[in-house]
Formats: sequence, C-alpha cells, structure tokens
Amino acid sequence: MLVARCEIAYHGRATTSLALGDRVILFKDDGSLCVHADRGYKPLNYMAGPTSVTEDGDVIRVYRAASDETLVIVLHEVLTDERRELVDEAVLEHDGAERQWHLLLERAPEAIEAGLVVLERERFTDTGPIDLFCRDADGRTVVVEVKRTRVVAAHVEQLTRYCERVDRDPAHKPCRGILVAPEIAPQARVMCDARGFGFVELDFGVLKGEVAPELTLFE
Repeated sequence: MLVARCEIAYHGRATTSLALGDRVILFKDDGSLCVHADRGYKPLNYMAGPTSVTEDGDVIRVYRAASDETLVIVLHEVLTDERRELVDEAVLEHDGAERQWHLLLERAPEAIEAGLVVLERERFTDTGPIDLFCRDADGRTVVVEVKRTRVVAAHVEQLTRYCERVDRDPAHKPCRGILVAPEIAPQARVMCDARGFGFVELDFGVLKGEVAPELTLFE
C-alpha cells in the first residue's frame, strides 16, 4: 500500500491524467491495482491483474500486457509505503438476495396467498426464468415474480412477458401474475391493476420470522 503525493497518467482503453494530489495506491498480490482519493468510493484508476511493475527513481510504471494498458505514477512525496499480508477466506453473503427469497417462499407460499402451492422454482422459459411457478387454491396456474427492491414499471413488463409465454400452453391458460416485493412504485401499481396482476408487499425480515407479518395484497 502506497500513500503518496503524485501525478498519474493512463494509456489504454482511453487516455487520462491526474494532476498532483494525495492518493492511496493499492498493489494487490493478484497483480491488480487501485488508485483512490479522499472522496467517493470508486477508484480513480483501476487495472486488473496480472500486471508488471517497474520502478525508475520516482517513476512507477504498471503495464498489463493482456489489454496493452499502461499506468505511469510520478511520485512527489511518499507518505506511507508498506506491505500487509491479508488473510480473508470469508464468502460475501447477501442477506435478502432474491435467491434467498425464492427458497423461503418455496417453503412458505402461504406468505404470498392462502392455498398457493409452488410447483417449480426458477422454471425455464425462452423469455427468462420464472421465479416461482405455482398453482392457487382454485387450481389456476400462478406466475410469481420476486423482487428484493421496489417494483417499477420494467418489472411489470417482465411479469407480462412471462404470463404471455405461459398462456401459450392451453394447460395453464389463463394464468395469474403476482409480484412480491417490499414496495411498489405508483406507476407500477397502476400497471398491475390494468393487467390484472396482484402485488404482495412483503419484507424480508418478516419472511424470516424476525417481526410480526403485515401482508398486503391487491388484485
């Protein structure tokens, strides 16, 4: 890890330059490199590994042969120059990821609707996978699309495509469509009403049984 007052020039997919400033430069063991400033969370410069690094006095050159990229760092003042061995074997887990929703809803479809039975999870279609392919208490096919964020118009269009695809099979026509998410945008709600889709407002914490459930369904 190098903390330095420096200038940086990059040549590759584009040509960029950074005037003199204080930067944190991370040289990783896999050969990748990140340049950060004291603002924002995205690196100012980034190069994927493997790279080759050469030093000539106050000039550091980083080259990536696979993409013919070059980063030149001109050092004016070195504030910190140290190496740290990092041990991290943890796997990033996304609490609330849609796949977790799918698994929990498959086990407890009554959270969506009483009498609902999940026939298949992530059912393949030529327009994309259907999250939950279900049958309701009346024996009608139900297509459930799950979103862990706010439902918007594009999600309603997505559900429309799935339902249209399912309706090509006489055995499942006419199917119903339900969107499940923590919230829905006003425009998407209007679209759901117009197309006869249902919306179930469901919080992931509720689904995990951490708080008392308060489900809302409109059709």
